[in-house]
Amino acid sequence: MTETGGNMRCEPIRIVHITDTHITAEAGAKVYGIDSFEALANLLSLVHQNPVKQDLIVATGDLSEDGTHASYQRFRSLVTPLAVPVYCIPGNHDAHSVMDNHLRGGTVHIQRQVVLGQWQIVFLDSHIPGDVHGYLTVEELTALGKALQEMPDHYTLVCLHHGPFPVCSMLPCCLENAEEFLAIIRRYPNVRCVLSGHNHCSVDEQYDGVRILVTPSTFVQISHPTETDDQRAFWDAHSLDTGHQGLRRLELHSDGRITTEVTWVELL
Repeated sequence: MTETGGNMRCEPIRIVHITDTHITAEAGAKVYGIDSFEALANLLSLVHQNPVKQDLIVATGDLSEDGTHASYQRFRSLVTPLAVPVYCIPGNHDAHSVMDNHLRGGTVHIQRQVVLGQWQIVFLDSHIPGDVHGYLTVEELTALGKALQEMPDHYTLVCLHHGPFPVCSMLPCCLENAEEFLAIIRRYPNVRCVLSGHNHCSVDEQYDGVRILVTPSTFVQISHPTETDDQRAFWDAHSLDTGHQGLRRLELHSDGRITTEVTWVELL
């Protein structure tokens, strides 16, 4: 656990959420016609230019496209100049051990929990090596329950790559045991928000009083089918939007409120 600042603060905790950055090892390489490194650089330049200081950046997985050493080094080269703590968790494209070796240290953190003022932020690993969809192991669910039980007086933001909101019924888009996760959340009224990526789209919904947020990719967006024909191949049921990249800003207030907005950049 890391605690930053005092227990009471009047100013909200300001967070930038980036996800699904899909950085490649090779400079100039393009995926679906997009240079994901340049796309992230453009978005982070907006963060750098903002006169309002951010408290931290949360990066929820698929940071790399290929799980290579060079891709994580390139990701680090973009976030380090911001001089803001960056908290990272893996997604299905990430190689956990490589990510751990190259991102941990300095202003970049890979850890379970951080406490700021009246809030705690809990980070969960939902990736399954070799699979696209997500799953929270008993270890992850137990760690979540422990963190919530030990800090009942702190509001909680839970971050993971694969979120519980049913954006799409196709398995690759889902957290397989979302109901187990939500059953824990229901028991703790101090949980105010679940923040995720993976789906490459924007979602802002309520579930039993908990804000469920999905943040767009900094790289490319995906349109999901509203009705799934299980006989169709995945990409026959989905479509790509390569013209927009996004990030999310959040403010966590001392009374438990959350204000948030998505910042979009349109590719010219």
